[in-house]
Amino acid sequence: MHTLTALIEGLDARIDGEQFASSVSSVVQHSERVTKGALFIARSGVRRDGAAFIEDAIAKGAACILCTPGVASTLRHINITVIETYDPCKIGAIIAERFHGNPSSKLALVGVTGTNGKTTITWLVRHLLTHSGVKCGMLGTITCDDGIASKQSTLTTPSFCDIGSILHTMVDNGCKVAVMECSSHALDQGRVAALDFDIGVFTNLSGDHLDYHGSADSYLMAKMRLFDSVSGSAVINMDDPSSWSVADYATAKVISCRTESDAAAAWVEIIAEKMDGSHIRLHGGWGTIELVLPLLGRHNATNALQAVVVAHELGVSKTAITDALACAPSPPGRLERVQEGKSAVFVDFAHTDDALEQMLWSVRQVLPKGGKLHVVFGCGGDRDASKRPRMGRIASTVGDVAYATSDNPRSEDPEVILDQVLAGVPEDCKNFVHRIADRKSAIQAAIHAASECDVVVIAGKGHEKNQILKDKVVPFDDVNIAKEAILNLGRHS
Repeated sequence: MHTLTALIEGLDARIDGEQFASSVSSVVQHSERVTKGALFIARSGVRRDGAAFIEDAIAKGAACILCTPGVASTLRHINITVIETYDPCKIGAIIAERFHGNPSSKLALVGVTGTNGKTTITWLVRHLLTHSGVKCGMLGTITCDDGIASKQSTLTTPSFCDIGSILHTMVDNGCKVAVMECSSHALDQGRVAALDFDIGVFTNLSGDHLDYHGSADSYLMAKMRLFDSVSGSAVINMDDPSSWSVADYATAKVISCRTESDAAAAWVEIIAEKMDGSHIRLHGGWGTIELVLPLLGRHNATNALQAVVVAHELGVSKTAITDALACAPSPPGRLERVQEGKSAVFVDFAHTDDALEQMLWSVRQVLPKGGKLHVVFGCGGDRDASKRPRMGRIASTVGDVAYATSDNPRSEDPEVILDQVLAGVPEDCKNFVHRIADRKSAIQAAIHAASECDVVVIAGKGHEKNQILKDKVVPFDDVNIAKEAILNLGRHS
């Protein structure tokens, strides 16, 4: 149990009226998680207002409610402790961190933000540290690893109540470092506002989530909020135009990173690219490291550079970094090789125009002589629609043959989404674009059409195991669908 006095000490919050509870047994922001003695944080969300669930929270045994003064005034007739604040989100995040013993201050905490590359960098950082003998927890799009057990993630960045609990478990499990992806939504909503980051990483910024943020400037501002909480180093990809704004904003020591340019504190040379990886040289405070990185693509060389900078800042030796990077794993669904058949097939999570373009150019660089690049892609429903025509243009111009299909259409009509995607296809490329709304059929068509020297890339869903339709969620795994198509092709060849 934690006393309310200790949890709100020094914060811009006060107990409104009579205090009926002196301590709380848990801190939650979802009423379905309320148990007897809980502090319920009634914060406004994007889709719902927490104040609407106060009655349910009280019925389930909440001992205290954290809310705005306006909401507090409506609760004075109820015998329950009410803490009022003008910012339930920020204050709630600090309370949750305190409740769990301020775990972020007991870990070397690394936050990674940007449109693309967050997952790969967090995976690489954990790999580099773990391989060198440093126990590292991880929070990200695919996996939550508390140092002992891993489970599938439901959000890129969990709620601040969950983050506090997870980081506390990491500390208990002996983790010395934690690395986490910080989404723009999470940063905008203050989910990580109470955390103490030792290192912050900025990857890049491209068109995405404008349905939520409203403008590119607001989107960038959300990303930059990570650096409000970074006290050690800001590791910034200076190849990206937005990086200059991030570097100016950050108050921590900036470590600039570049690709194919020595005009930075750390940079990577790409010597040769092959289907199974890239021969690279990494330059930085560690000196020079030369190796074959077993990850395909120039973008992964950049990801590796930033991960190495983080590991070096955390004290990992040059030898340990070299050994670990030479056997670095690719995260599931990030240019994941499906199976060797008559053609190479990859599944990738690229779901923005910038990510799709970078990834496809990386594959084109290693395309066998005389081979064609087949691209299966789609755009999600109920998400930023402005990127749809750009995705259509890129898939049809960088790829040789494109298959426009469904991603997760959600509440939207897949055919309407495809109309918007195909509006971006240049006139002289339209004969090389196939419109196949059914994703399974599109994957099958691409694999069946590919010859021995061709490469097929299935983009958009990556590691995801389901497809979200208007009225249901159905099992759908691009990797398994591709494997099935390859096997069926073998049976009929």
